[in-house]
Amino acid sequence: MSTAQWGDFTVHALQPLAADGGHCSLLRVTLPGRPVGVPLVMLPGMFSNRHFWLSPKGVGLAGFLARAGYEPWLVERRGIALAANSPGRRGLAEHIAQDLPQVQRTLQQHNPRPAFWFGHSFGGVMATLAAAETLDPSLVAGLVLFAAQCEVDKNGLTPPYSWFLRGLSRMLGRFPARRLGMGPEDEPPAAMDDACAIVGEAQREGSMARRLAPVRCPVLGFGGGADRVDPPEGCVRFIGHMSSGDKTWVLLSRDQGYSKDYDHPGIVIAKAAQDEVWPQVLRWLQSRHR
Repeated sequence: MSTAQWGDFTVHALQPLAADGGHCSLLRVTLPGRPVGVPLVMLPGMFSNRHFWLSPKGVGLAGFLARAGYEPWLVERRGIALAANSPGRRGLAEHIAQDLPQVQRTLQQHNPRPAFWFGHSFGGVMATLAAAETLDPSLVAGLVLFAAQCEVDKNGLTPPYSWFLRGLSRMLGRFPARRLGMGPEDEPPAAMDDACAIVGEAQREGSMARRLAPVRCPVLGFGGGADRVDPPEGCVRFIGHMSSGDKTWVLLSRDQGYSKDYDHPGIVIAKAAQDEVWPQVLRWLQSRHR
């Protein structure tokens, strides 16, 4: 385990080992001298990493919530950033089936309280699928989802476009997201294969209704009025598949009284989100502690 300072936060980096020998990266964010708070497990989307939630200077939603008394844990998938050299297959399937349950077990050793699971974009899809299928539901306090869906648009992940995407990833040994200006992290070919499979099955077979039905924990979902990557109608449909009796949906658009129509990353990282989105998340969390 290594330790670093990000602004006034101490960040402890771990690599929970899964049954197949692969590992993700798990970073525990704490404020020195503060008591252990309710844990938050935070998953970035594809082409992204831990800094989506917290910059090295200590700026981000994770920092805001840590200062409010929570304990964020930032996850990076195998094949990405600090877990770039993980052995084993580096797909989304392994992340859902093996790595996230191991994250939950590791977290329990440090903080036994049920955790709230956060996810942006495909990170939210993976967090929700894990909550429905592979995590211990008694230890999931709730889901906080930003622009999470896989049934509306996503043309690049469906045929015929996906054939080119997957072929390019295999030819290069990675999907070149950085070169294409899509984000700070390239993706392993296995991750692109799995993303295409999840979207394809969701759109072709309607698999999300069945897969997400077991989710019964509280859910908070946000969509952006200017999001063209994961449109709000898809996010509403995604949340609608869950059986939870406590679901809150927020559309971040001018029509709803917000200062702007939020785009895909801005739903979390825009300057305006610090005043309009982050406090909503905090109030929701505070009202739902066990």
